[in-house]
Amino acid sequence: MKITRTLLLGLFTASFVPLAFAKPLAAQSQRGQPTTPFSSSDLAKLHWLEGNWHGTAPGERDFFERYRFVTDSTIEITYFSDSTLTRPTNSGRVYLSVGRIYHTVGPSRWGATKVDQGGIFFIPQLNARNTFAWSMTSPNEWTATLRTGATGHERVTVYTMKRLP
Repeated sequence: MKITRTLLLGLFTASFVPLAFAKPLAAQSQRGQPTTPFSSSDLAKLHWLEGNWHGTAPGERDFFERYRFVTDSTIEITYFSDSTLTRPTNSGRVYLSVGRIYHTVGPSRWGATKVDQGGIFFIPQLNARNTFAWSMTSPNEWTATLRTGATGHERVTVYTMKRLP
């Protein structure tokens, strides 16, 4: 499976290509966990993710996702193969646990190092090799920036996510 589709889709399992933050978040992000624990108020900063989304990127297949807050500490993500959102292809979640925010899809897990009103940045932790960021650009659009590969030989894919009606 490619990290490309699964990361956005569940941050798309370990085979998806992630998302990137706007410069402020990307510039401030670093490997490792944050020194200040996160709380449910930090996860609440991501309420703009809630809803149905259509993802596109040059040279990549379109995909569809649904983000839903099920509690103040968990966002469920469902990935779909088409715009009818009737055939789920995978699922994942973003959740708060013991002061940390994680994103999981299948056996892969990423940990957040930065969260603010504009987005979130994740680093690989388990069965994953890519970093990614989700950055809000407007109430109806955001970007997911995925970085894979070794430093100096990185592949960066930016997915544009548009809210579905």
